Amino acid sequence: MVFVEKNAANYIGNFHNVFIRFLDSEANRLGYKLIVSKSSASKVEENKHDGFYLLKNGFADGAIIFDTREIDRRIDYLVERDIPFVIVGRDNVYESTSFVNLDNVKAGYLGADHLIKRGNRSIRFFLGDENFTVNQDRAKGFIQAFNDHHIKSELRHIDYGIMNPKFAYEKMKNILEEEVPNALFVSGDQRAIGAYHAIQERGLKIPQDIAVLGIDNIPLSEYYYPALTTISQSVRKMAEGAIKILDQHLKNPKSYTHQRIIFQPKLIIRNST
Repeated sequence: MVFVEKNAANYIGNFHNVFIRFLDSEANRLGYKLIVSKSSASKVEENKHDGFYLLKNGFADGAIIFDTREIDRRIDYLVERDIPFVIVGRDNVYESTSFVNLDNVKAGYLGADHLIKRGNRSIRFFLGDENFTVNQDRAKGFIQAFNDHHIKSELRHIDYGIMNPKFAYEKMKNILEEEVPNALFVSGDQRAIGAYHAIQERGLKIPQDIAVLGIDNIPLSEYYYPALTTISQSVRKMAEGAIKILDQHLKNPKSYTHQRIIFQPKLIIRNST
């Protein structure tokens, strides 16, 4: 059972799609069937259309959870019922949970550091939901890079709630009516499409007028014009790691010990910065 956050489920981006495809491939190889269900970190529903109903009644064996928050009722539910699961993200509440995660603090730092070293000072950072741990971590890294380079805090701007390309387009369009920042860092390559549209619609050039950097390294990103500089997440390895951990838990519950695997981000430099 794969749980994506209910609000995110209304717009499952390319990153989720690619990750779930790799999860499905590895699960099938090991003889498992994957089911995707929307869920909410604030509460757990147990109606017959919900994945937790299937888990509670023995129709599903284990779970993988995306889009975690600091306080996540889904994790509480699974821990209390001793249901095997793996988090794609992190968990600071329970010591016994397993997860696979990108070093998102480093990803935020890596992106900001690259843009600053290219001579940019006024930088906007587009992030999704402020309550998601992934966005909190990326923001920490972004801020740390500015501090390490001794750049004034008023030159960094973090914009939360950029959930999809449309939001990115609208936000960037509004920003450009007031100012032209040196660079834009977008958490999610697919959202960067919206920013590209707004920048080019304004008659500005990337990267001459505004540098743009993404995160995810989705296959489409190298075909943007100009090709998008981005940060790779090693999605295939993370997906395979999540399935491997869950498989071990299901097959050897008595001897199983929790695992936490952190993957390192990699900067992919192309033409947009």
